[in-house]
This record gives sequence, C-alpha cells and structure tokens, in this order.
Amino acid sequence: MTARDTRPTQGDDSPVDDAPDDGLLMVAGEGILTMFPLARDEVVIGRDPSCDVVIDHATLSRRHAVLRLGPPATVEDLGSKNGTRVARKLLERGERAHLPVGESFHIGRFALVVIRAPRSRSLSMRAPGDALRVLDPTEAGATPLVHDIAASGVNALILGETGVGKEVLAETLHALSGRKGAFVQINCAAVAPALFESELFGHEKGAFTDAAQARAGLLEAAHRGTVLLDEVGELPPQAQAKLLRAIETKEVVRVGAVKPLPIDVRFVAATNRDLTGDVGRGLFRADLYFRLDGVTLVIPPLRERRRQVARLALEFLRQAHEKQASRAPLRIAPDLLPRLEAHDWPGNVRELKAAVERALLLARGDEIGARHLTLAATGAPARRVEPAAAPLTSDEERERDRIVEALDACAGNQTRAAKRLGVSRATLVNKLALYRIPRPRK
Repeated sequence: MTARDTRPTQGDDSPVDDAPDDGLLMVAGEGILTMFPLARDEVVIGRDPSCDVVIDHATLSRRHAVLRLGPPATVEDLGSKNGTRVARKLLERGERAHLPVGESFHIGRFALVVIRAPRSRSLSMRAPGDALRVLDPTEAGATPLVHDIAASGVNALILGETGVGKEVLAETLHALSGRKGAFVQINCAAVAPALFESELFGHEKGAFTDAAQARAGLLEAAHRGTVLLDEVGELPPQAQAKLLRAIETKEVVRVGAVKPLPIDVRFVAATNRDLTGDVGRGLFRADLYFRLDGVTLVIPPLRERRRQVARLALEFLRQAHEKQASRAPLRIAPDLLPRLEAHDWPGNVRELKAAVERALLLARGDEIGARHLTLAATGAPARRVEPAAAPLTSDEERERDRIVEALDACAGNQTRAAKRLGVSRATLVNKLALYRIPRPRK
C-alpha cells in the first residue's frame, strides 16, 4: 500500500514548489505516515493514479473524495463505496462538510489532517521524517494530530530528556489507538542479556534448567496491544537483531519451540539518547532504527514549557494531599508558583513531582510556600541559585533527632523504628529522604 504526491515535476524530477505557504496534508493509517505540501486549492484523493493524492488501498474508491482549502476548508465525497467521515458525520455522494484546520477526516482506514501554518514558523510537523513536538503528553492534552497518529498504528519513537513524560505519551498513544490488547512496558536497560530472549519471546517447558512450565513472553502478552520499549538505546547488539526479526515477521518463537506464533503488536520506543548518532557509530542497528521510527515524537524539556509548571504542580499537590491521613485544608502561599516557574527543572516533570511532594511534607499541613522547597542548583546564570536544602526549623530538627534515636535504638531496623515512632514504614522512608538521613540497609 502506498500514498504518494502526484504533482507535476520539474526537469530534475522534483515536485514543482508552487504550493501555498500554509498548506500541508498528513495521511496516517495502515502503518504509514505520509505528509507533503498542498500544491493547489483543490485536491482529489483516491486509488486512481490520476488523483492528486494516491492511496493505493482496497478500502478506497478510485476517486474517493475532494479536499478544497477554501477558506473555509471543505471535504466532499465523490461517490465512494464506503463514504467519507468528517467528525461524526458520514458524507454521502456529493455531500460536503466544513473541515476545521487541524482536525481530521477519514476515508477508508486512513485519517487525513490539514495543517495550515506559515513554514517560516516552527510547525508541529514540518516534513516527512521530521519530529513532532508534543507539549502535553497526557491523554487530556492530546492534539488532533496525536489522536490520528495513535489511531494509525504506525510505530513511534519518543525522544526527550529523562523525566519529561515519555512513558505517559506512550500510554496516551495506546489509550487513543483503540487497540484492545494490553499495554506492556519493557525496560530495555533492566533486562539481563542472558534473559532477554526468554523475557520477550517466552519459553517452553524444559527449554532450560529452571523452565518448569511454559511461559508466554512479553511480546506475546501484548498481542493486539502496545509494547513500550523504554530506554531502547540500551539494547545490546544481539538483542537488537532478535527484536528486529520479531518486528519484521510479526512472529515470536519461544525458547525451545519450533513453531512461530503470530503477534499483532504496535511498537513504541523511547530513549533520551541520540539514536541517529548511535547508528552512525555502529552502536545501534540502522534497520531496527528505521523499523521503530515510523514517526518521531519529541517532548521538550520542562524549562521550554514553563506555562505548564503551575498546572502540573497543583495537580501533584492535590494528589499528594489526598493521600495524607490528616487532610488539613491545603493553603498555597503566593510565592510558591512563581518560584517553581523560575526553576530550570533539570529532572523535568519527575523532579517537579518529587519537589512538591517533599514541600508538602515539610509544610506539615500549614500553608505551603517557597520556603518549603528544596531544589537542586541548575547553574543558570540568569537566576539566583537556591541552596540545595532549606534550613531546618526547630520542630524539624527535633523530629530528625527522634528518627535518628529510634534507628539507633532499633539497630537500624526501619520497620521496628517506624513502629517505635508510631508511623508507617513508608512514612519513615520518606522522612529519611526528606532529612537527608542515610538509609540503613535493614
């Protein structure tokens, strides 16, 4: 199945660059994601080679629909065998509907999106193979484009610094995909090379010494679902080759088995590494990279989306406050959110969540403010660098001394020390981190 642009070409066989500066069309579905400039105000879409956009797939008619950029943009069904859907309305022969820019319409099994923005600006997606910037990885913040990528089934590569929300975006893609199977996360850095094949592909009874019974692997468990290959850049070369074969053949062979098992899995890979650089250095297989890179999604660091800091912080505070046994009213001082927004957050969203939860503990149910924050120094020259930890108050010093005394009395046993203090073990562990007390190995 192919989708291609059939605009007239110049002598060098490149498309004539007479497209309007504000028109791009994305076609997503059946494992493809294609995007190109709109060369004219009226575009015919269908299977016939004479169409402006040719999508060679059995679910489409020869001349399926016509897109008119307007304004306003409209889409018209040309008498297709299965209609053209715009939002929740299914168009019939000759019917036309308005198409809000950035929203999708569907023909057959394909979603099409018109993107209009000056090319001189930073587009969410500028050209085939370019990365999409995703500012909000949550399902609630998903844009129409993310919705259509999720529904297309194309493999996705998610890039971003540690803690930006790559796992959240992967879960969003699965939730919006309509896939009925499970979402399975595989931490590629945590799987021992010797166990990789058994963990991913499963094994038969008696395949090795400890194989007392047959077990399905993680890929098999994700049948009709989504697999997140987290930290995919950490895969050793031998594991890369075996994973590539499973992706290409859509089959797995359990350790000790002969017959392959078919799998229907959508792969989402995530990494904070420069995979293209690793490919050039021979550290990552180029063929595996291109199999995973159906579309690249980049989540910018939190310092580049400061407007989200306050909203995220308030949500994390709400969640942490609800877990407290004694829920005194949560009062927020005026200086808290400006201080959070001024920080560079080298650990991104993960660091923000830990910082506000720690501040809530320090506030002890009173008004929570900037004085309760313990933020790591970022080295940003434009901002005053805060100390690594705020000075302890007299009450905090007394509590810290009680914790140290309890641990000494219990020979470092955290469970017994927590009972002696009248708190849960989890609370004690949080207090150890809060007061920077070295945690005993008991």
